[in-house]
This record gives sequence, C-alpha cells and structure tokens, in this order.
Amino acid sequence: MDEELKEYLRDGEIIRWNGRSAPFPLLDQREKGRILIRWAITLVCISMLFGIYGTGSGALSGKFAALVTMVAALVIASPWLERRSVMGLTYLITDQRAILLTRDKSVYYMELDEVDGVRRLNLDSGADALMLGSAIFEEAGRQPRFRACNPKTDLQSAEGLGQATGLVFYGVRDANAAETLLRESAEAGTVGVAGRASAI
Repeated sequence: MDEELKEYLRDGEIIRWNGRSAPFPLLDQREKGRILIRWAITLVCISMLFGIYGTGSGALSGKFAALVTMVAALVIASPWLERRSVMGLTYLITDQRAILLTRDKSVYYMELDEVDGVRRLNLDSGADALMLGSAIFEEAGRQPRFRACNPKTDLQSAEGLGQATGLVFYGVRDANAAETLLRESAEAGTVGVAGRASAI
C-alpha cells in the first residue's frame, strides 16, 4: 500500500503510519440521536409542506412534490452517504505531516509542527477517532463523522487548498500507534497532545 501512497508525498517524505476507517454501525451511541432527530424533523417538515401546499392551492403540483420528496430523500440518505465517505478515507502520518486522503483522491494535510493538540474519542465499534488540531475539538467531538469527511480548512490561507486546521482520523483500529507517533512529536516539541476524551 505504501507504494500507492507515494504519489501524495513530498520528495524525501517518509510514511511512518497509515490506516483506514474500520467498519462501524450507522446508528452508534454517539450519532444515533442526531440522525434520528434529523429524520424526524425531515418527516415533520415534508408533511407540513404537503399540508400547507395542498390546502392553499387545492391541487398538488407534480414538480413541487418531486422536489420536496427528492430533498427529503437526500436528507434521510445522508447518514449512509456519510458512512460511505468515511469508509473511503485513508490516513497517513509521515515524518512531516498528518494527511487525509478522500475516496476521490482529494488531499488534506496538517504540518506536524502546526498540530496544536490531539484528542482521542472512543467509539462503539471498538476503533477510535483521533482529532488533530484544537480548532476542531468541540465541533468534532459532537460530529466526528462529518468532520472526518469535511476537514476544517482556512479559506483565507494562501498555503494551499489542502492545508487543514483540523483533521479527524475516524474509526482507526490501531489508533495507539498513531497516537504514539504524535506523542513522540510532542516530546520533540512539535505537537501538543490534549489526551483522551471518551465523550465530549
């Protein structure tokens, strides 16, 4: 696998760890409430829209019905789409950077000397998530899957489109190895590690 990943590295950059997201349940303890609330709100909204539109004009437009149904279907399907996206992620720690590769080969990275903290989230699946960068601790603690698929970037930065201010390595089975590398960097004065958080 290292050979396939070399095209994403700088000259002389060395991979010290790589991983992928392990399979995880759609409705785990951390995400279940948020997903069910989203589905319930969607169903209530679509019912209200159909009710209001039906009583106001007397006849329901086919185009309107199709549009509302399509939007509702996308909202309801979004957890499955998000899960598919997470399962397509690849994570790297090199001697220079933490890197996240998406299914479509988009690259997001943080220089190790810019990672100002790391937190670890325990997940129901037996794997863990590592949150890199204090800028995402609060948000990623609530929605780690979303932030794994959508790394936090600084839109004002001129450093490069893929440079992130926060990354989430979601559902990695060998999180200990990755965390150890980051702790070694911390001891070398590169990165501050904020410890473990089983719930935020």
